[in-house]
Amino acid sequence: MKDKAKAREEMKSRYNVERYKYAVNVASGLFLERGIEAVKMTDIAENCGIGVASLYRYFETKTEIVIRSGIILWEKIRLDFWKYLSERKEGKTGLEDLSYDLAYFKNLFANHKNFIKFLDDFDRIMLSEKVDKNRLEAYEKSIVDFYEPFCDSVKKGREDGTIKKDVDVATVYVSVTHALIAVCQKFIRGEILPGDDFSVSEKEIEKLLEITAAYLAA
Repeated sequence: MKDKAKAREEMKSRYNVERYKYAVNVASGLFLERGIEAVKMTDIAENCGIGVASLYRYFETKTEIVIRSGIILWEKIRLDFWKYLSERKEGKTGLEDLSYDLAYFKNLFANHKNFIKFLDDFDRIMLSEKVDKNRLEAYEKSIVDFYEPFCDSVKKGREDGTIKKDVDVATVYVSVTHALIAVCQKFIRGEILPGDDFSVSEKEIEKLLEITAAYLAA
């Protein structure tokens, strides 16, 4: 009897885990499609084929499912980024490799606009709700870390003489990645001022990449 009871509990546990994962996947798709604020818990429950009360048994608040959705969306970007890196051609200089690595942000803007909007919405919601940083530890760990390939390319460039050696790598990395993500988010939000012209947004991103390469070049 104990073995049967244990087996039932294990089956129930696996079932709950699968339903939890399914709900997060459904929610993440809705957030990408409609934007976080436009999606209600009732929308997620309806698309999961369950009652909203059942959904609240897995997630106490909408914020919690937003955080979990962010984690799996970053995991998808991670796979996309490493696929992008795997296509980098051999025999290039360190500076050329670095330029290729950073150009992923242009790829991100061109192919994952809904994800960039999600990040913008995510940050605003976490700030407005004053979400405790401890609740975002798992999310932070899921964020794609471009730093390792960045450092590898800088090291290669220093060795082959294409990148200057007196560069504060960490500061440059943080400054450039923050600037690139911020400008992508601005473009996604849309034109506001009369003088705004986002039809050349990709060229502006390219210019930021060129400026970075010029600064790092030996």
